[in-house]
Amino acid sequence: MSDQVMIEADNIHFTYPDGHEVLKGLTCKIHQGEKVALIGPNGAGKSTFMSHLNGVELATSGRVFVHGLEISKENLKVIRRKIGIVFQDPDDQLFCPTVFDDVAFGPLNLGLQADEIHARVSEALAIVGLEGFEERSSFHLSFGERKRLALATVLSYQPEILVFDEPSTNMDPMNRRNMINWLKDSDKTILLCTHDLDIVLEVCDRCLLLVNGRIEVDGPTTEILYNRKLLEDNNLEMPLALMTHELLHGILKDQDMDEGHRHIIGKFLHAHRHAHGTDGHAHVHLHVHEHEHGHLHEEVDPSHYHEDHAGEHGEAHQHAEHTHTHGSGKG
Repeated sequence: MSDQVMIEADNIHFTYPDGHEVLKGLTCKIHQGEKVALIGPNGAGKSTFMSHLNGVELATSGRVFVHGLEISKENLKVIRRKIGIVFQDPDDQLFCPTVFDDVAFGPLNLGLQADEIHARVSEALAIVGLEGFEERSSFHLSFGERKRLALATVLSYQPEILVFDEPSTNMDPMNRRNMINWLKDSDKTILLCTHDLDIVLEVCDRCLLLVNGRIEVDGPTTEILYNRKLLEDNNLEMPLALMTHELLHGILKDQDMDEGHRHIIGKFLHAHRHAHGTDGHAHVHLHVHEHEHGHLHEEVDPSHYHEDHAGEHGEAHQHAEHTHTHGSGKG
């Protein structure tokens, strides 16, 4: 991560013409190369904040900067080349007769040569899995396909900062997985505004919890997403992966379970998820390994212990049990 600040909000307030104040002193900084999640309950101001990042809305008071440039009417053309926003509803950004035209629109407006435009369109469509769709009508695609196309229209002009509003909505599992993998591999500065906390867990190292127009909590993803009370107090749920981890860890600790059922659970679950905090040592582990013996082990080498940021539990804990059957579960 670089020291370069790519997005900065300095005590911004925003009130709609009807008098409804949505942003109430929002302040944050996002650095180059960071992958940050903006989470919060409905009505917290996430979409309104996003609309400030490319000047669709201008703060009533306070200042917003993108890559060092203050957002103002005079700077909008430059700023909109630096930041790409992928909206929740793809139809907000699709308006050309064909897929190719939609994706080529950005590069064309950058004044690029035809060969470069074609290359960028091909690359962007390949990233989102829409190769061969160039001559299709954008409006004859499924919602999920239009969602991916909207991302391609942003990728084609290669902005330095990407902002996503609910990127996984209506995506089938395979394309959702492809998007997650691309986000993880990307070297761009990324802000994800989403209720899909499983994507947050995989992609983002840092979370901003927006509540009632202000950043309530700013910290490592693992600390915030493990904090069940904090999430539930703000109408959010722990990621499914962490809820499953809790459930299966409890099941696999049950020494009264017969070996057959323990074996079934172990075989069913073969997952290994690392959720690294800023110190690089927050782990969520679920392992199933094949073994040729069917007995239980109560002891585990201390090197297998992993500290978890326990969120609402307020302290780190160690998983001291390493259970083996024909498969083994390590919680």
